[in-house]
Amino acid sequence: MTRHEAIIQALVAALAGHPSTVTREAELPQVCPPGGIVNLVPRDPEEVARRLGVVAREINRVVDLECVVQSGDPAVRSALLDASLSAIGVLLSNTNLGGLVDYLDVGEPASADDVPMEGAASLKGATVPVTLYYETSNNPMETYP
Repeated sequence: MTRHEAIIQALVAALAGHPSTVTREAELPQVCPPGGIVNLVPRDPEEVARRLGVVAREINRVVDLECVVQSGDPAVRSALLDASLSAIGVLLSNTNLGGLVDYLDVGEPASADDVPMEGAASLKGATVPVTLYYETSNNPMETYP
C-alpha cells in the first residue's frame, strides 16, 4: 500500500466514531441514512516542496468530507448538521493519524446547496476540507511499509 493510501485509511479509521455513516468516495445513496452520512473524497496529493539534502518531499493533500443530515424540521436539521460538524472537529483534533502525518488541518465548512438525494427539501449538507501535511523520503507512489 502507498503512503497516500495508508493515510486515507487512517483518516477513515479516525472518523469511525462519528455518529453518521462514514463512507469513502461513495456515490451518495438515494436516501439519507437515519444518522446522516460523511463521505470522504480525497483530492490529488500535491508536492509543495522537495528538500534535496535529505531527499524529502513535502506533500499536502486535501480530503473533502461531504456531510449530509435529514429532518423535516429546519431547526432540527441545522442542529443535526452542527452536531455532525462538531463531531468531526472532536474526532480529528490533536491527531497525527498515528504518526502518518505531521499535521492535520480541519478547514471551515462550506454549505452544500444541492444534495442529490431523495427528499432534498429535508436535507442539509456541508463540505469540510481536511488538509493533510506530511513528508516522505520515498517516491510517494512506492509501497509503504
